[in-house]
Amino acid sequence: MFKQTARLFSTSCRTLESSCKEGTKININVYKTGKPIVALKDEEYPDWLWGLLDKDLQMEQLKNEDWYRYNRKIIKKQNVERIKMKNFMQNMK
Repeated sequence: MFKQTARLFSTSCRTLESSCKEGTKININVYKTGKPIVALKDEEYPDWLWGLLDKDLQMEQLKNEDWYRYNRKIIKKQNVERIKMKNFMQNMK
């Protein structure tokens, strides 16, 4: 009767894994005569690589490193949201 759904929030944190297994050839050559690039072990990649797609982590690092740039981003996001809300309310009339 009821479908069991996947658990959305978990107390344990999963470690990130790459989508390619070690030794997989990756076809991203820039040059015709270039050697094929091979995927490495996850441990061989630098730590900063795993945080590139995490927006919250990027904002936290920016807040700690360059507060003025962080503040400008926050103000810009707030302005965009305010403009969207204003446009939405104007269309409601």
